[in-house]
Formats: sequence, C-alpha cells, structure tokens
Amino acid sequence: MARSFLPLSALALLALAACSSSEPNGSVPASPVPATTVVAGSPALSGAAAPSGAVAPAAGSGAAAVPPASIGAPAPVPAPGTPAMPGAAGQGAGETPAIGSGPPGDPAACRGFSFEGLIYSPGGTVLPNTCMPFHPTLNNPYAVRCVDAWPWYKTKFPGDDFCILPPSPEKGVQYGVHPQGKKWFEQVSKGDLSGYDNLTTEWTMAPGEEEQVNYQTSADNAAQANYYRSYARMRPGSHHMIVSSEMGGTAEKWAPGGPGLGALQLPGAQRPDENTPKSLDKPAEDKGLYNRLPAKAPVVFNMHHFNAQSKTILKEAWTNLWWESDATIELKPIFGLELSQATSLAVQPGQTVDLHYSWKLTQPFRWVTAFGHRHAWTTNFSAWLENPDGTLDIVYQSLNWLDEPTYRYDSVAMNPVPDASKQSDGGASGVLMVKAGQKLHFNCHIAYTDARAAKEGAPRPMENGTLHFANEAFSAEMCILFGSTTNVQLIGPSKDTSKLPDFAITE
Repeated sequence: MARSFLPLSALALLALAACSSSEPNGSVPASPVPATTVVAGSPALSGAAAPSGAVAPAAGSGAAAVPPASIGAPAPVPAPGTPAMPGAAGQGAGETPAIGSGPPGDPAACRGFSFEGLIYSPGGTVLPNTCMPFHPTLNNPYAVRCVDAWPWYKTKFPGDDFCILPPSPEKGVQYGVHPQGKKWFEQVSKGDLSGYDNLTTEWTMAPGEEEQVNYQTSADNAAQANYYRSYARMRPGSHHMIVSSEMGGTAEKWAPGGPGLGALQLPGAQRPDENTPKSLDKPAEDKGLYNRLPAKAPVVFNMHHFNAQSKTILKEAWTNLWWESDATIELKPIFGLELSQATSLAVQPGQTVDLHYSWKLTQPFRWVTAFGHRHAWTTNFSAWLENPDGTLDIVYQSLNWLDEPTYRYDSVAMNPVPDASKQSDGGASGVLMVKAGQKLHFNCHIAYTDARAAKEGAPRPMENGTLHFANEAFSAEMCILFGSTTNVQLIGPSKDTSKLPDFAITE
C-alpha cells in the first residue's frame, strides 16, 4: 500500500515542518481591536500595511507560533519572529507555560476548570489555563488537548499533542481516524491505550513511505445539524487531509481512491492543526455564518501520507464540530481547479511553467478563507485581486510547499504581510469584501529544474520524467485554490494568459 519515494535527507526537512506546526492558518490571534472592514482595492491589501487599528504580526510569523507542550514540560521557545505569549506569574517574560500548569510549587493555580475526570472539551469562555491568553491550539476550551487532561495519554508515536477531547454529544460531535475505530473514545477516555499496540502496516508508515488513501467512517449526530466552530487535527505525516461527506463512508475502513470532488466538504487541514475561528469569541462580522452536517453523515478522510521521519508514524486524525444556533448564512466553497489540468498537465524536465487561472467576478461577496495546494516543484503559489483600474491586491501567498498556510479574513486573525523577496508567506488581513467587476487570479510557478531538485533534496527531473497531475509529492504536481465565501460559489476557473505580476513568479 505504501512505497518508498525519496531519500531521508529530504524527508528530515519535511518532518521538521510537519512536527513544528501548531498554528495552521499562519495567523496570530491579535489582542481585541475594533472590527476592521477591508474593501478589496484598498491599500491595506497590497501587503504594504495591516488594516487600520490592527497590529501587524512580526515578519515570518507565518511559522508555527508556539510548539505544543505537555503539562510539566519545559516551557517551549517561540519560533523566531513570532510574538511571545505572556508567561504565568513567576515565569520569565516571554516564556510560555505548559497548558494546565501554574506557577512553580502550585501547578493547579492557573487552571480555569478541573481536569480531574474530564472527558469532554467544555467549550464556553473559561480558558484551560487562565494565566495565558487564548490560543486556538494550545489554550482552547473547545479543543482541550488529551495530553493536558489525560495523564495516561502517551503512545509510542509522534503527535500525541494533537489529540483533542470531543464536545459533549448535546453540544457537538467528534469524528476521526483511529485504529480502534469508533471505540477510540470509549477506550482511551478510560485510560485503555491497548488499541495502539501491535498495529499492522495498515495503520503505520515506515520511514520513507508515501501513499494516498481514503478512510471511511461516519458522524454520530442523529439529526441534521449546523456548525460554525471547527477544530481539525492530524498526527504529523500528511500533506493534506481533505474531508467530505459522501455516501459509502459508513464503515471504519481504509479504501483506495481520491477525494469526492462533488461531495459536501467538511473541515480539513494541510498542517497538523486547523482552527475556526482564531479567537475565543466569534468575530462580529461572522454573525450567522454556518456550515451544515447531514444526519449520521458519512465521512471520508482523503489522506496523502508520507513519513518524513526516522521512526514509524501512525495514521490518525480528530475533528471537533460545535453546533451553532445562530445559523442564517451558509458558507459557500471555492474549488479552484481548472479541470483540464487534471488530464493534460505535462511539464517536461528543465521547464519553468506557470499555471495561471482567474474568475471574472459579477457579484459582490465576503471572502472568508483561502488556502492554496500544490507540491514540491511549485516555488510560489499566489492569489490576488485585479481591480477595474488595473491595480493588484495580494490576498494569499505561499512560498514553502512544506508548510502551506490557510488564511482567514476577519477582524481578529492577523495574517503575516507577504514578501516574496524575503520568502515570507502572507496575505490580506481584516474583513475582505470583494466587489463585482474585480478579477480573482491565482498562479502556481513551477520550476521543474535541477536547481530546484537540489534545493529540495528531490530526484532530478530527468529521473522523474514528465510531470503530470497526481498526488505524489515529488513526481507529480497540481495547482488548486480552496476556500470559502458568504454568498458566491466559485468553481472551475478559466486559464489566464495575461502578464503575471513579479510577485507571482518570484522564486
């Protein structure tokens, strides 16, 4: 089912990116600021400045803000260029306390609620650790980490830090991918980790292996429900987790195949964690936003796994959905795949190719989220808006295929300022209102060259042969823009032959 695909010298870099990511959106939750509406076409979107009233994040803060830590573990060190989180009383400035721990000598002083006997994430406004600010991954009552609440949750596999407690059944649902199937929660919440022992290769990946496969399961909600908050997690070792609700996904099993492109999309991830929203409170402009989940929904996880580490990894994932009563505006998807790409992409060794696509926009809408998906040969994934006067506003830019961000455009999530010249990912910040008459572009700049292969530790193009559309990280490529909007569904962009801006082709 799995196969060797690249030397471990390159895999080591991949492992570092996968394991260190704790903030998938590449954004830093800011201190509360007045809601700021950014209208596409304004200077705030150009990458020159953050929205008025907002504080721009430090350069490079698209990297993971703070690596996960367990109770009692040494305080982790934030990534360079990342704003430090305030320390608890008795700690040095800029140090980050372990979730659930308090000042030295009094480990329970900072706990917002008791972890004794805790089996569900409580939700609400009380933080797990009251001595540090809300953090969507590390200090979140809607996604309490197993390692913080259950001292017995220790497996032999990387990624225990990403396990989260589900909501209680009346407040939401958790579905996932586990070797125990749906018995995972029943067993593990009681301290029984025997389901992680003696696993077959169906559940594990040896160093240097790669595969794409579906896991079929279902959610346990008795009736159709609406949700707004979602928290997706997966252990390190997957380039994507595309999740959808489609028929045929009722039994707990692995099966071959790709994602169901026409199915109802559910929250997924390109990093080990993904969070909506990025704040404890719902941003004011998100009032009424929701997604729907059918009753007893079939759930299919499409996972592109690869093991970039020197030890065996485990295939496992968790998703929390929280029911939403304020549900008046259903979010619409962006599915930016030009269909001929899937059948005719053929990049020859030594070529540099741009896959440039666009939509002419005839209706206004709010753009809520965006993420670009591609593989190792794409050096630059950029999306921008072209205004009627010809000016351009960068909305999304990703330059590191090992760490592809998802950006959310609201008054709380502060995205890094893009700077291709410094290889810094970034995007627009603030509420992003798109106007009729604009044109939405995106481009993948593919450098299928020996120089790129040397930089990434990849096989030389002549060894790969022609580059086609497929899921393999080094022997195939693709270029897809995903996201969500409030009232316009964007599917099937057109090829665009207009001149590309310099920022879209900078390597």
